[in-house]
Amino acid sequence: MARKIDLTRLKAHSIREIEKLLRRVEQQSAGEDYLLIRWMCRMSAVELHAVWERYAENRLVASLNHDSTHFISEQKIKGVSDISKGLAFYIVRGGNRYFDFRSMGDLIGKGNRIVGKDDNPFCAIPNKDRKYLDALAVIRNRIVHGSDAAIAAYKATLAKVYAISAAPGPDEFLGSIDKRAASPVRNERRLVGLAAVVIKSINVT
Repeated sequence: MARKIDLTRLKAHSIREIEKLLRRVEQQSAGEDYLLIRWMCRMSAVELHAVWERYAENRLVASLNHDSTHFISEQKIKGVSDISKGLAFYIVRGGNRYFDFRSMGDLIGKGNRIVGKDDNPFCAIPNKDRKYLDALAVIRNRIVHGSDAAIAAYKATLAKVYAISAAPGPDEFLGSIDKRAASPVRNERRLVGLAAVVIKSINVT
């Protein structure tokens, strides 16, 4: 029998990584270097997205490793009852060197194909949180790429998700306080709200 991935350990590790990056920003907030705090929020958003990407890949791998019934049935594989961690990574990555998904819709679709809708952990994430996870990906792309397409997507996302018509730069946006009643964490930096959504999504999956 293939060794099973420890889900509790996976979740705990991912959440610790998020809490660590938030502590760094909070510790710096006690100072008076406003530009440095904004820069840290900007870089922390990139790191936050990386944590979520790694978790999403590992969680899907764990789902396949724990119960490969759907995949084995769909692929009509004979003589196999479970899938090892290494093989699960290969399957989830589609034979590529890394796992990539463009949106929550894309991630859920891949999960449905690999483990089936009933066993897809990402289906448990509420729609209201999915939009923030998609927003995090768009913000990350704006920071890392800065292309015309990334900037346009960033502006459209802030308008749609945060009702911001004149989009500020990512550093100002992430470092500013979110006072909306619908905010994931009201009266905290927007970075904190996005981190809260990621932690919640890890816990429910």
